[in-house]
Amino acid sequence: MKQLSVLAASAIVIVLAASHVRSAGPTVIVVSLQRIAAQSNAGKRASQQLETLRQERARELQAKQKELEDVVRQLAKPQADRERLSQDESRRRAELQQLTTQAQTDFQTTQARVNAEVRSQLTPILADIAKRSGVDAIFNSDTIAWAAAGTDMTNEVVQRLNAAPQ
Repeated sequence: MKQLSVLAASAIVIVLAASHVRSAGPTVIVVSLQRIAAQSNAGKRASQQLETLRQERARELQAKQKELEDVVRQLAKPQADRERLSQDESRRRAELQQLTTQAQTDFQTTQARVNAEVRSQLTPILADIAKRSGVDAIFNSDTIAWAAAGTDMTNEVVQRLNAAPQ
């Protein structure tokens, strides 16, 4: 019976110690990079830059596609100069393919640049929050299966990012 009392007392001490350690704050913090991109001014600007570029390239590609379709229609006519139009069609197809590839490259390059710009603004904020909270890592909550309540610091990050001088 005495051993049972000692065991129960030890268990209580362990539970109390564990709850004390846990109450010191989260050991990990999470933020939603997706929400930061959608809700912060920097993220909104980056998205707008990418959307503008996407629309410009789409217009260019549509114009080039229309030129190609016009040549194909001319080729279908019986009195068409088939040799010249066939060469024109080949050239325009190659130009369209090249323009498509260039548009994809431009978009990826711009995306990498704006992501780096946002990341450069985000990193000092995250480092400060991690230091203040006494954690060694901040994870993207968009890819975590579960996180305890109170570990999400996304709102603070968005507020600080929006308050930062542009």
